[in-house]
Amino acid sequence: MSSRPEREVEFDRLNLLGKVVFVTGTTVRVIGSVIDSVVETVSGVAQEAEKAFKEGMDPNIDEATIVDEGRDRSS
Repeated sequence: MSSRPEREVEFDRLNLLGKVVFVTGTTVRVIGSVIDSVVETVSGVAQEAEKAFKEGMDPNIDEATIVDEGRDRSS
């Protein structure tokens, strides 16, 4: 990020352009944080699902095969 130190901004002392820039910057930061959080969560879920899948695999069991896919004709 930037190497400039953060400084307090007195919102009520800003002119119209300053307020627009301030609100836009704050909105972009919040949206960026939300997107980052969502990406981290989805990534964590995907890693956990892959881990659970790999731990649940049994080398003594072959791949599943469909024995019969026909419809029940008695109904």
